[in-house]
Amino acid sequence: MRRGFITLLFTGLLFGLTGCLELIEDTTLNSDGSGSYKLTVNLSASTTKVNSLIAMDSIKGTKVPSRSELQQKLQIYIKNLNTKPGITNTKAELNTENWILNLSLDFESLKSLRNGMIGLSEDINNAPANDKVNSIILEFSKNIYQRKIGGLIPNDWQEKARKNEDFALLKEGKCVFIQRFEKEIINVSSADVRIAKSKKATMLQLSPLTIVNNPKIIDYSVTVKP
Repeated sequence: MRRGFITLLFTGLLFGLTGCLELIEDTTLNSDGSGSYKLTVNLSASTTKVNSLIAMDSIKGTKVPSRSELQQKLQIYIKNLNTKPGITNTKAELNTENWILNLSLDFESLKSLRNGMIGLSEDINNAPANDKVNSIILEFSKNIYQRKIGGLIPNDWQEKARKNEDFALLKEGKCVFIQRFEKEIINVSSADVRIAKSKKATMLQLSPLTIVNNPKIIDYSVTVKP
């Protein structure tokens, strides 16, 4: 677990090692800018492979944590996240039998969510956030929701992923990004983002392979009615 933002919290170690990944990020945004955030990362289709990694003592000189150590670390991180300004009701559950992570929290503003996730990155890495993490944009202003997080996937990481023998399998995974609003949506900046029939929600569904090849595809904005 090495990347800072929450969409990479659980997948930083494993993203390039399996194509059978399902990630669902679900954000509900109220008109006053507050809201709730949910994340599910499901690696159950790759349980055998993940278990074989966990059974190893180390990978390239880095100690592999045990199941109990993962649980302990996760709870420490979540406890710390719950103390960040504007973040409340943080909960997380890691199923180490089927390798499913569920996380949820409430936020006072998207700025609070952004800063909380940067703080989480610093806790995980035990170091100040780097420029890429600090350049994240996640905000809601003048009825416009904006996100720019694609820069978190560096070029060298992309190259390493492409050299992995299972790289082609990334097309079999699924990453879903959902935003829900109180008011109707006027437009979105990306043709890849679908608007729900209710006009109060958007969804972007991609394969991990698409994201690796074009990280900026997960950067977009949504404009809602005043």
